[in-house]
Amino acid sequence: MKKILAFIFVFAMLFGFAACGGNSEVTPETIKERGVLRVGVKDSLIGMGYLNPETGEYEGLEIDIARAIAKELGVEIEFLVVTPTTRLQMIDSGDIDISLSNFTITEERKMSYHFSAPYYIDAVGVMVLKDSGINSLEDLDGKTIGVTMSSTSAQSLKDYLGEGYDLSFDEFDDHASIKLALSSGAVQAHCVDTVVLSTYMDETTVILEDRFAAQPFGVVSKLSNTELNAYVDALIEKWLSDGTIEAMREANGLLPSFEG
Repeated sequence: MKKILAFIFVFAMLFGFAACGGNSEVTPETIKERGVLRVGVKDSLIGMGYLNPETGEYEGLEIDIARAIAKELGVEIEFLVVTPTTRLQMIDSGDIDISLSNFTITEERKMSYHFSAPYYIDAVGVMVLKDSGINSLEDLDGKTIGVTMSSTSAQSLKDYLGEGYDLSFDEFDDHASIKLALSSGAVQAHCVDTVVLSTYMDETTVILEDRFAAQPFGVVSKLSNTELNAYVDALIEKWLSDGTIEAMREANGLLPSFEG
């Protein structure tokens, strides 16, 4: 009986240590000791987060900001590709420390995750086929529109158009899938931030003129990582005020931040 109780006690202790380790706070010092900053990024958004097949290197505004954070910490950087459905899971699991993946800041999301000040403000747009006969947002009445899962774009479009429009939305795991659906006629429009739409433009498509619903992008991290969050916040605020991020934006060929 004593042996059984001792085993249970040891198991409980080991389980407790594991649980505490899994939930331990990540700080700047933690990352410095590790020697690597792990960052969730996109790999297909030209100008933002893009893995250049010719050079094998990541490039874009979000990549430049991530590298600058790693440089300030004095550590190497590891990029891990995220999608709209995996980025929060990877933050929760600790697989990444921060994410720069054109993730829109909302009051609802701020209740569960930490966001830095916005390093870029995009706006939502709609892409259609040139020969679709859709020339304005009003022409989307009765059409099916492709959006990604957990995206805010669908609600933004409904809010902008107001009452009286019959809009249907199909959700996809990623934007490449929406582009294929648009080309095949499975959906009649692709709705998302315009920086994303620009990546998927070709000779068959056009982005409608109206841009709407400012989409501020922030560095995302765990709410519980208070020291790391404060460290990143201070850097972003500094680089916004001294023109560093603006210079990065221009170097990556992005439009100026949307002002509404």
